[in-house]
Amino acid sequence: MCGISGIMPFEGPKDSIKMEEMLQSISHRGPDQKIIFKNHLGMFGFLRLKIIDLSDKSNQPFASKDKKIQIIYNGEIYNFKKLKETYFSKKDFFSEGDGEIILHLYEKFGISFLDKIKGMFSICIIDQNTKKVFLIRDRFGIKPLYFRKKNKKIYFSSEIKGLIDKSKENINKKEAYRFFNQGLINSTDETWFKDIFQVKPSHYLEVSSSGKIVEKKYYNIKDFVNEKKDQENKSFKFYVNEFKQRLLESFDEHNYFDVIAGVHLSGGVDSAVLSALMNFNKKKFKSFTFDFEDKRYSELDYAKKISRSANIQNFSSRINERKIEDHLINVLNREYEPFSSLRILSQHNLYDNFKDECKVIFDGSGGDEIGAGYSYYLTPWYLDNLKVLSKTKLKKKYFKSLPHIKNDTLSNSQFIRGSFAQYKSPGSSTIDGSKYQDFSVYSEIFKDYKNNFVINKPFKSHLRNAQYADIYYLKLPRSLKYADRSSMHNSIETRVPFLDHKVVEWSLQIPSKYKLLNEQQRIIMKYPFKDYVDKEVLFLNKRTIADPQSKWMKKNLKSMFFDLINSKNFNVHGFLNKNEVIKYFENFEKYPKHFNSFQIFQIFISELWSQKILMNKF
Repeated sequence: MCGISGIMPFEGPKDSIKMEEMLQSISHRGPDQKIIFKNHLGMFGFLRLKIIDLSDKSNQPFASKDKKIQIIYNGEIYNFKKLKETYFSKKDFFSEGDGEIILHLYEKFGISFLDKIKGMFSICIIDQNTKKVFLIRDRFGIKPLYFRKKNKKIYFSSEIKGLIDKSKENINKKEAYRFFNQGLINSTDETWFKDIFQVKPSHYLEVSSSGKIVEKKYYNIKDFVNEKKDQENKSFKFYVNEFKQRLLESFDEHNYFDVIAGVHLSGGVDSAVLSALMNFNKKKFKSFTFDFEDKRYSELDYAKKISRSANIQNFSSRINERKIEDHLINVLNREYEPFSSLRILSQHNLYDNFKDECKVIFDGSGGDEIGAGYSYYLTPWYLDNLKVLSKTKLKKKYFKSLPHIKNDTLSNSQFIRGSFAQYKSPGSSTIDGSKYQDFSVYSEIFKDYKNNFVINKPFKSHLRNAQYADIYYLKLPRSLKYADRSSMHNSIETRVPFLDHKVVEWSLQIPSKYKLLNEQQRIIMKYPFKDYVDKEVLFLNKRTIADPQSKWMKKNLKSMFFDLINSKNFNVHGFLNKNEVIKYFENFEKYPKHFNSFQIFQIFISELWSQKILMNKF
C-alpha cells in the first residue's frame, strides 16, 4: 500500500518543488520509502508502505532491463503467486512481493494484462517505447487516483490534497447538485473541486507525450452475469457452495502479508462473516470496534459476541462527544471533501487509537451490496418475484418479512413509499427506505439546475440493478473512500475480501429468490458460515440506526451549524434557501418521532467544507 504522484511533462525546478509538496501531502500513505525520478515523459514520485516482502527488493519503481518501462503503483495484486506459476514458472523474480508481477505481465501482454489480475490498485505505467503513460484504477475503485490538467500539464496523485492550488480552487456545482439531489459522493469522475477529477473504477487513462488523454473501460461486470441462468432452476445449495468457494479463495489470497493484521469488527453480518472466515482458516487476528457513549447506538456487545465465538481478541475505542467539533475538523481535513455521516468520525478515531496494533486491517465493505443486505432491497426483490410467484403468496412473504427488515421507527406505509422511491429514483431515500428530502430548503437556482446524470440499470432484474447502483454509484464508492482515508492516514492498509471481482460477479449471478429466504437478507452469505461464529448475531438483519448523528446535530454541533448558516460566506453555490434551512432545522430539533438527519447533515458538512477547505475561512 503506497502513494503515487506525477507531473507530465517535467519542465524544471518549479516542478521539482511541486512534486516534493505533492508527496509531503500524502506522506502518511508511505513512510517506508520515498523516491522521485524523471524521464522525457515526466516526473514521478512514489511512497511505500511495506506490507509484502519487507526488504528493499520490493521498492519501486519496477523497471524493465533497458529502463524504458517503469511502474509505480498503490495496492495489492492478490493472485500474484498464481500468475507467477501460470506465466513465468521458469523466470527468476528479483523480489518476493506482488508488485513486480505487473511489470512482467505488461511486457508479455500489454495493457490487456488487466484482465488477468485480481486485486485493488491504482497503477501508473510509464512506457517510453510507446511514449505513453497509463493511469489505471481497479474494478471497483478500492484505491484512489486523482488528476488534473492545467496549463498543458497533467498532474496525478493518490489524494486530492496533492493537487490543490489553494488560491485558485472553485467549487464544482455539478458535484454539489448530485450530493443534494441524490446523496451521491465519489460516484463520477468529478470531485467537489471544479478542475480535479478521478480515474473511474474499471477504467484507465492513456496519456500521450503531447498531453492528449484517452479514457478506456477495461471491465464491465454485466459481461460476467448471465441472466438467462435464472431459468435453469439450480438449487439454493448450488449457489451457496459456489459462493462459499469463491469467498474462501478470496480470503486465502488476501492473506499474503508480512506484517501484523487485524479486522475492523462492527456488530453486523459483514463482520460476523469475516470473523467466521478467520475461524474457519484458524487465523487469530485482533479485532477492533468503535463504540459510542450512548449505549442505544453501541454495537460493542454484538462485536464481543462475534469475537468470542470466533476465538479472537477484541479492542474498542469510544469517541469523546465533548470533542466532536475537533474530531469533525480533523476528519474533514483528511477526507478533503464532504462526507455522508458523522459515523465516519468514529472510524477515523478507531484507527487513530490502534494504529500501532496492526498494519493490515480486514474490512467488510461491500458485504451489504453483494449480499443484498439493505432494507430497501425488499422492494426490488418483490418486483423480481412477481414473475415467479402468485401475487397473493408474494404479498404474504413481503409483509411477513417487513417487521424483520424495516427500521422500527418507520410505519409500513412510510417504508413502502420510501423504498419504492429509492429504487425508482436512487438517492431519493436512504437505504432503510426512509425519505429525507424537503425541497423547500433549496433555492430556485437549485430547482432550475440542469444535470443529466443518470444511474444505469443494465440488468433485467430489479434487484441486480439496485445492487449495481449501490456498488458503482450510491453506497460503495463513498464507503471505500472512507475506509481508505481513515486507515491510510495512519499508515494501515485496508483489505476488502468481499470485493474480489469473482465474488461480486457470482453474488449478482445468484437469482433474487435466493437473496431473501425466511425473512433473512444476505442468507447466501450467512448460511455457509453458520457453524463458525455466533449464530444469534450472524442471523440478525441490518440495524439501520447506527450512530447518534441526530443527537449530535441537535446538541453538540448545533452552535457550529448556526455559525455556518449565519456566516457571510454561507451558500457559495447558491443552492440553499437560508430561511427555509433554519425552519427545517427547527422542525428537525423538535420533532418527536422519526426524522431523517441526512439532509441536515448534507447542508452542514457542505457548508463546513466550503468555508474550511475551499475558502480556508474557518
